[in-house]
Formats: sequence, structure tokens, C-alpha cells
Amino acid sequence: MAVQGSPGSEDRPPPNAPRHRSPDASGPTDPAAPSDPEAVQEPDPASRTPPRAKPGPPPEQPTSGRPTAPPAATSDAVHPTDPDPTDPDEAGPDTVDPDTAESGPAESRAIARPPTLRESVIRLLSCPDADTLLATALDVALAGIAPDAGAVFIADADGWLRLAGHRGMDTDLIERFSVVAPDSTLPLATAVREQRPVFGMAEELMVRYPDLGELLDVAMDYVVLPLMVDDRSLGGLVVRFSRASSLAAEDEQLLTMVADVFAHRLEHLLVLEVSGPLAAVPAADSATGRLSRRTRLELAMSSGNIGAFEWDIGTGTLIWDERTVKLFGIESDDFDSRLASFENAIHPDDRAAVQQAIAESMETGEYHVICRAVWPDGSHHWLEAKGKVERTENDEPGNMVGVVWDISEQREREARREARREFVLRVTSAFAAALTTQEVLAAMTGTVLPELGAHAIAIHLEHDGRLLLAGAAGYPEETMERLRLLGAEGDGPMAAALRAQHPLFFRTRKEYVQRFPAHRFRPSPGHQALVFMPLASADGTVGTCLISYSEPRAFGSDDQIIIAAVGSILAQSLARARLSDLFRHRMTELQELMMPRTLDQLTGFEIAARYLPAAEGMQVGGDWFDMMPRDDGGASFVIGDVQGHSAQAAGVMGQLRTALRAHASDGYRAEHLMARGNQTLWGLDTERFATCCIVDVAPPGSLQIVRAGHPSPLQCEPDGTVRELDVPGALPLGYAPDDRYPVFHGQLQPGATLLLYTDGLVDRPDRPYDQAVAAVSTALGQWMREARDGRADTRSDLEELAHLLVSDAFTAPGYDDVAVLLIRRLPLT
Repeated sequence: MAVQGSPGSEDRPPPNAPRHRSPDASGPTDPAAPSDPEAVQEPDPASRTPPRAKPGPPPEQPTSGRPTAPPAATSDAVHPTDPDPTDPDEAGPDTVDPDTAESGPAESRAIARPPTLRESVIRLLSCPDADTLLATALDVALAGIAPDAGAVFIADADGWLRLAGHRGMDTDLIERFSVVAPDSTLPLATAVREQRPVFGMAEELMVRYPDLGELLDVAMDYVVLPLMVDDRSLGGLVVRFSRASSLAAEDEQLLTMVADVFAHRLEHLLVLEVSGPLAAVPAADSATGRLSRRTRLELAMSSGNIGAFEWDIGTGTLIWDERTVKLFGIESDDFDSRLASFENAIHPDDRAAVQQAIAESMETGEYHVICRAVWPDGSHHWLEAKGKVERTENDEPGNMVGVVWDISEQREREARREARREFVLRVTSAFAAALTTQEVLAAMTGTVLPELGAHAIAIHLEHDGRLLLAGAAGYPEETMERLRLLGAEGDGPMAAALRAQHPLFFRTRKEYVQRFPAHRFRPSPGHQALVFMPLASADGTVGTCLISYSEPRAFGSDDQIIIAAVGSILAQSLARARLSDLFRHRMTELQELMMPRTLDQLTGFEIAARYLPAAEGMQVGGDWFDMMPRDDGGASFVIGDVQGHSAQAAGVMGQLRTALRAHASDGYRAEHLMARGNQTLWGLDTERFATCCIVDVAPPGSLQIVRAGHPSPLQCEPDGTVRELDVPGALPLGYAPDDRYPVFHGQLQPGATLLLYTDGLVDRPDRPYDQAVAAVSTALGQWMREARDGRADTRSDLEELAHLLVSDAFTAPGYDDVAVLLIRRLPLT
């Protein structure tokens, strides 16, 4: 029993014939057949006889009148009841009549829908000359693929590939590659040389040819198929397609068949000594040009490794050709045509999907499934199958015929592409969270480096025309000095990468030494593969990046694309971070200019203060402190915090500090000084408010304290007892013009210390406010006990306490800016 409607099988074999077919099998030759090799007499579907049972045990019957396991699949190319395009009576409006195919070029015969495989093959085989063949091949290959762009290259006698024709390709790009060397690394030359399809992406061409960046669309992919006749390649078919829509399996099948049929038709026309743009192709002694259409279709399916199958739904008998048997990893002699054998060859996780596809095909007549075949050796192979269900006179499912092909390579490509996409997303996310140069370097070493499988990295940044080492990880200490000098040498690998404007890959340490034999930088034995990557942004050179691997590495196209993508993201992140660092540095300088450089001395007291800007973000805060001596020997101490972290906040802080100093010089104290400051901020007509605490200290140690929305001071007694002063609160400055500020009266005993601070000291995301205040109180009490014991009674020790309070032990690094002001009354002597 043969596959109904399958190429190369007009008649059925006798009942005792084997249940699989050879792809080379063909029906009997009709002696009355026309001499024209292109004329084919299609069998009359009505003349087919029902399949006969094979001697032996009865075939398995389905248990429910409906099949319980599916075969593989079919396409329009093998459907036995399709209208014959060679029959004018059956040809529809979308079908090309080969009898009229010679009347004009392919463009005038455009079909209204993408052609089926069968229609495509017939159109190509009907071409009378090379010009029409070339145009038709591009028409058929690009039908239904967007954007429709492709080209055909033909190999000369010397092996050079020359452009024969193209459709929709960029003119500059075509001119650049109108002639391709046979030993080129381009996908076109690779496909022709290795006689296999090659898929490429725009990023690969951009890595190899950086000057093509403006000509290539990174959202496009390319596929190149060799034009094969027997074991000889006539050239290559190049098709560009959108990455967003990807290339469907049926598109790959169509392109493969177009390439194969195009090559065989071209070989036939060359035998007939036709002229045209393809006439330069060297002819070969081949009889393939005179094969029938059906044999050519069989040849195309063989070249595309497409298997055919038939399923007698009534008896449950499966008939597979040799290619189908091989696709399932079964030996031809071992296939027993049983549904159970088919089911057993399917991966257990995919059997339900196959059953569902079969059930749907019984209703719709269309069978389509993607599943994994499990070979006897345990390996998994992705297969795609399509089929059509033929119905009986009673409108019941009778037979299914179809085709099946391997899509494992396609799935692997999709998996690699998805892995690259996810990797780029992770890298982008890691760098997006990095706001400073050091954070970018930390993200590169902590997140990106392990993703790349590398173990060492060194980054040099450009500064005034020089490359300075900004950070390194994974290198021994003795190598660090050589890394510092690496960026300063004009003949080294860093300079070479910058001149080349693309990464330099060294698969082994030996390759690097051969390229730079006299260079002083020698990787240690633990660094076997190296990548020197230039970093550039729209504003120019950012720096360079050296990545090292502990083992030799081949650096395939996937590696090169990923590393190039990392380099681009790293360069943009560093450029952004450097701008952030520069802006922040300037704003910090501005804020420091608004702060007192030194604090005046106050008789009988020690004073210490610290300010620490926030490390997070590119803006600065509005924290400040100040001391204003009075004529009576006392002083007014001020600490405050303007709302927000920005240049505006720093500007408002500077204005408010200046106003308070002016009002203090006019003799205002405590509550009145605070009121004046509130009116000043209200008069600035800004939406920002400020918290503030003012402490008036008199020589005897008496205290007058007022606060406006600010944390209460902490007072540490000489015995180490610490308490938070119960200072009445008021609204922050700027809320109401006439707010009042009640005064707290206190006393600072000899040896006692008063701590004023902004909320950055105790406002932490990982610790409640009360716990943070308690931790500060504990540190303050411990310091006081040490002072009582004679270990901390000098001004330098008070300075150390101020430094400790703004260290990471109490503040969340980079979370907020912090200001502290310590006032200690000296012990009586």
C-alpha cells in the first residue's frame, strides 16, 4: 500500500509489499506518456481502489470508532484531491496555468494568496527560460514573508558567487556584496560551501562588518539555502524576514523546496543552452533537467528531509516512507505499521497534544501537531506534521495523508534567541539600577560576569585622552600594576580594539601572545581566553573592557553577539553614570560651600559636626548645621533639613541659613529666631518646607531649645545615661506664617554632651525609628563612659564620635544625607 497522492507513487503495490516506501520509489512508466519532460498526466482520484488488507493477523481496530493515536502530518503538496493546476477546467483564479505561463514575466502572474508547495513547484518547473525562472523563484520564495526581500547568487566556474537578481534588498547593501568570495565567512558563502541552510542575524554581520551598521536593520534575520543538484551547489538563495514574526516552519519548508526545484530547473535550462543572467553557470552532465514534475517533487522532499505518511483510519494501518521512519529513529525493517508503535515513539508529555490534534482533524479535516519523537537511544527530536483527512462517500473520515519533518534545529535556534533576549534583559535591568560609576562596575562584576561564564574583568575609563583603570576583579595583585599601564600604551590590545571599533577575541592565551608578542601585558596561566572590548557612546569613547576566561573558548556567533550587546549596554550605562557622578560632584561642592567650613570656639565647650551627603541618585539634600556666637559669650546652634533632594532644596537651604544668621546678628534668640526663619521661608513663596532645631547655649550651661518638626536632641549625662529631651514640637517652617514655637529650658551639666541630628541618622529602611534612636543612644552612652574613665576627653575623640555616628554602623549607606552637631560641656577642673 503506497501513500495516496504522494510524489513518485501513482499505483499501489501488491498486498504483500512492505509497509514503508523508499523515497526513490516511483510508479510504472506509461509508454504513451508525452515526450515533453514537463508534461505530467495526473491520476484520476476516482479511479483509486480502496486499500486492501495485508495477509496475516487483523489490524488493530480503534476502540471507539475514532482513532486513538495520530500519525504525523500533511501539506497541500500531497493532497490527492487538490485541483490539478495543469487542468484548465480545475484551475481556479489563484492558480497558475502552465500552458499560459510563458506569456509574460513572473510579476504578471502574481497570485492572490501565498502559493501552496505544489503550486510553487509547478510554477518553477513551467519557466521556459532563465530570466523567468529567476523572477519566479523570487516571487514564490517571498510570497507571504514580510518584508519581501531576497536575492539569488550563482557560483561561477571559479567558485565566486555573483548576484543574479534580487527583490526588495537595500541597494547599498547589494552593491557591497554583489560578488562574494567562496572562502568568505558570510552566511551565503558558508551555506554554499558547506551545502546546508544557514541562518544569520543582523548583529552577526554588524560584528564582522562594523561599517554596515547604518545599512542593516537589527530587527531582521536572514536565511541562506544552497541551490543543490546532486552533490553540487549552483549558488545560494538569500531571504530576509522580520524577527518580530520569525520564520514559520511552513516557510522554511517552502524555501527549501523552492531552492531545490530552482536548482534542478536551472540545470535543465542550462542543458538546453538558454541565455540570460544565469547562463554563466557551468553546466553539468545531469539528467535531472528531464525528470518529471512528480519525480522532482520527490527529489525536493528528499533534499528537505520531508517524510510522507498515510493512515487508513478504518483499519488503523500506518504507511510511512523511509524518511518518516528515519525521522522517528526507527529502522525500516522494524516498523510494523501499528498505531501503538507510533504512540510509543512520541514523548509521553506530548501524547495528549497529538491525540487532541487527531480529534480536531476528524472535525476540521486539517491535522497539525508539533511533538517530540523519542529515539531508541533516548534522544529527543522535535517534529512537525501536517495532514489532510479524506472523507468517504458517507462523509466519514477515511484516510489521512500528510508530511512530517524535523524542526529540532529551528527549536534550538529559537531557544538560543530567547536565551539571548532574556540575558540582555537581565543585563539591562542590572545596569538600569546602577546610578553611579561604581555601581555600574559592581553590577558588571557581580551580575554580568557570571552570566558570561567569565571569571575576571578590568574596565578602563577615558579621562582627558587617557585610559585609566576604574575597576578590576579576578586578577592577582601582581597583575594590577600591569593593568594600570595597559590603558596608557598606544600599541597595546586596548588601543587596537578602539581603532578596530569592535571586540578583539582571543580563543587562547597563545593567540594573544602571537598577536602582541612584544607587549608587556601577559595574562597569567589562569587566563586562557580574552576579549578586549571598546566602549563607546554617542558622545565618543567611554573606555575599554577586558574580559578573561579560565579555559580556552571558541567564541561562536552567539558568544560574539552577546558580548557585543553587553559592551553596548555597559558603555551607555557608564556614560550615563559618569554624567551623574559629575553632576553630583558639582552639587555636593555647591552644598559644601553653603555649609560652615569651621565652627567657632565656645569657651567651656567642645563642638564637633559632620555632614554626609547621600550616595544614592544624582541629587543632593537640604541638610545643614550652623553656629552663631553671641555677644554675651553664648551661642545659637542650628540644625535643619529642607524637604527634598535636589538643587532647589540645596538653594532653599542656603537662603534659609543666610537669613537665620542675619536675624541672629540682630539679636533674635530661640523662639523669635525660629519665627523669623519661618517667615523668611514663607516669604520665599516656595512649595518646600523645612524642619529645624535651635539651641541657645549660655556659658553656665543653660539651654533654650525650640524645634519645628525636627527630631528632639539626645542628652548624654556624665555617667553615660542618655535621654531624649522632651522638647515641645511645632509645625515645620513654611507651613504657616505666624506659627509659634514653645521653648524647652534645660541644663547641660559639666561633662555632659548634647547631640543634634537630622532624620537621616535614624530613618532607615531596615530598622524602625525607635530602634535606630536606641542604637544611637547606646553608642553615645558608651562613648561617655569611656570619657569618664579618662579614655575620651579630648576634642579629637569628640570628632571621632561625630565620624562614627555618620558611618555605616548607624546610617543606611546612600539612603539619605545626614548632619550631626555635638555640643559637649567640659568637665570642671
